Amino acid sequence: MSDWLETLGDDERQLVEKEQQPEWTTPMLATLTHEHFSDPEWLFERKLDGERALVFKNGDKVDLFTRNHKSINDTYPELVEALAHQSAKRFVADGEIVAFEGDVTSFSRLQSRLQIKDPDEARESSVAVYFYLFDLLHLDGYALEALPLRRRKALLRDALDFADPIRFTAHRNEAGEAFLKEACEKGWEGLIAKRADAPYRHS
Repeated sequence: MSDWLETLGDDERQLVEKEQQPEWTTPMLATLTHEHFSDPEWLFERKLDGERALVFKNGDKVDLFTRNHKSINDTYPELVEALAHQSAKRFVADGEIVAFEGDVTSFSRLQSRLQIKDPDEARESSVAVYFYLFDLLHLDGYALEALPLRRRKALLRDALDFADPIRFTAHRNEAGEAFLKEACEKGWEGLIAKRADAPYRHS
């Protein structure tokens, strides 16, 4: 039994299924809303202005895909290499690849990397990129999608080694309105609001 399984409660353990790790899965997408709220049953993450990506690691093999299932290994070779050196051998994680203009993520700055398809050229680019991971779908041959989001994020934080260019997406609990005010003051894109007890839905 994997050590992380022992950290789950009995009810949570029943939600985890042993299965072959997929080579692709459809990501969960956000819905735009102008409703501002705070709720103890929700958590709030910074909305990043970048390229959505899923990582599939199986042993020595690492695949980075866009939300439309296009390979981007050659565009971001430094991310692939950092993921290959993770101590976790088998996992599927969801996140956002970004570049920064000052303290703010900038899609326009990232665009110069989007056009690069040669890994050597990408490594020589002056645009540094970072991969912010915010969800864990599969680990050590177990499907995690049915677990509550808060638990999946905790497993993600513990399972991977977060050092640049791989970063963990932090969140705030409950205080959505105060966090949104902060986001506006800092010039962020906005916030992503997620139910803390929700499973991962491929839609």
